[in-house]
Amino acid sequence: MNAKRIEGTLLDFWVAKAANLTLQEQPPSPGQRHDPDSGSWHPDTFHPSINWTHGGPLLSSEWFAIEDILSDWFSPDWSYVPAFREDPLKWFMRAFVASQYGEALEDLDDIEEGSSPPPQPAP
Repeated sequence: MNAKRIEGTLLDFWVAKAANLTLQEQPPSPGQRHDPDSGSWHPDTFHPSINWTHGGPLLSSEWFAIEDILSDWFSPDWSYVPAFREDPLKWFMRAFVASQYGEALEDLDDIEEGSSPPPQPAP
């Protein structure tokens, strides 16, 4: 799996894994929001690839590594690339994952038990 191609719940899963967040065993209560200081995540409340309040703190703490990855992928002018400009948070989170695991990610079948990967998106 290529870090440049993941999106949606799969990207959110990889971001949580890269940020060393622990999966919450209990589903969140109705209306419950993600607590960025909890050290945990749940697929129903954690959406760093589309929610700046979830992805922003990761971006600010890992900026230099993320910027290096984006430069490798797009060139030093990465911020002017149309694909990036259309959905910057998604690309920031992809780069965050790549900064932790590299561009080639392990298949979901190979991920350790207890990580509870989301279902793969339909092709």
